[in-house]
This record gives sequence, C-alpha cells and structure tokens, in this order.
Amino acid sequence: MSRIHVPWLLASLAGTALCAGCAQDVSGISTFVGPGNPVGEFGIPVRSLDEGRFAGVVRQKYDFSCGSAALATLLRYHYDYAVREEIAFRGMWAEGDREQIRRVGFSLLDMKRWLGSRGIKAEGYKVGLEQVAETGLPGIALISVKNYKHFVVVKGFRGNEVLLGDPSVGITTMGREEFAEAWNGIYFVLTDDRERARAAFGTDAQWASYTRAPIGGEFSDPVSQQTLMLSAPFYGDIS
Repeated sequence: MSRIHVPWLLASLAGTALCAGCAQDVSGISTFVGPGNPVGEFGIPVRSLDEGRFAGVVRQKYDFSCGSAALATLLRYHYDYAVREEIAFRGMWAEGDREQIRRVGFSLLDMKRWLGSRGIKAEGYKVGLEQVAETGLPGIALISVKNYKHFVVVKGFRGNEVLLGDPSVGITTMGREEFAEAWNGIYFVLTDDRERARAAFGTDAQWASYTRAPIGGEFSDPVSQQTLMLSAPFYGDIS
C-alpha cells in the first residue's frame, strides 16, 4: 500500500486533483507537486484495485493450487493463523496421497489430514445453504462453474448474495440460487474456536472489499473420509 503526501494548504483539492498533481518516486511514495514550496504534508493511504480485490483472500500462485490458497485464506483471515499458501501446499503434499494429488489436485481430505497433523480439528458436512447461513461459520466449498471445479471460501451472506473469497479473482459474490447449483453440498469447517470464526464472518469490512462494491447453531454428522477424498477439483475428470 502506497501513501500519498499532499501539502496541507491544498488538502481541499486532494479529492479532485490528486492524480493530476502527483509524482511517483522509486520508493513508491507519491508527492503532490503544486505551485510554490509545500508548507506541510499529510498522508493518505492508497491501495490499488488489485490489492482491494484480494483484501482478505490469499491469491493462488498456480492454476492448480486453489485448494492450498483457499485453506490459507480460511486460516489467515478467519482464525488469525499466519499461514501462507506455500506452507499449506507443502504440508498437504507431505501428508497427502501424492499420486492422488498429482491426478486430481488437493482434496478436502488432504486439508483435514494436514490440519490434523498441526493439532487443528476440521470436518466436512453435508448441509444446505440455509444451514450455513444460520450457523454463521466461514468454510471451504467446492463449486463447479462452466465445468470448472474450484475451491472458494464462504465469507458471509447478505440478502440474496453469498460473499466469497475466490483464490483466483479475489472477493466476489454469487446469488444464493446460483451458488447452490454450483456447490457440491459439502461444507468444510474448523471445529474449534468457532466464536472467533463467527466474529470474522460477513463483516462490513469484508463486504466493503467487494468492488461493485447463525446464531449459535452447530453442524452434525460429518461426512465420511471417502466423501472428503472425492471433493477435489479434478476428481472424475481424469480416468
């Protein structure tokens, strides 16, 4: 994030004439260039549209790494774990079925196993979208859009919209019906520290990052490990 410095005497013009009078130096600091010598300066934090779009989302580094990026997003931005995508990627590779991973990508079972090796409990549940909204827990979902399967983090609900952290495009939304049709119905969540997770679900700050711009319930009966294994982006696409 850059910081733009503007002479305080010209502060009233900052909102309308900032770009026309800014000079960028090599340090990434922009300084307002106006008539005469500056009398004083103040800083305005600035971020690019790309930075804003990925606020609260870990961007995937590779076409096939949406699983590790989605998991890092969930851990970093909803549970305050300092986890980078590379850490999740290497951890799941080390703990997972490498032959399976090579064929179909990471699965929810790979996520569960790696989290378990770090003492973090997680489960996948077969639930409806209304249960997710009522429970108010962030989680990972596998969706299919135009035959492209992809992991996203469900970050909140507002009206008929689902707020998503998509590792490929950043913060985005889908209509509830559209999401329900694209989703395979398995919702992957951490089973501990749920109050922290609920506090970071559907916040105003997260919705503000989208540039168009429950209530104590719990899940029950986690799905089997076989079902988690089948929840991988490319499972069934390669014989």
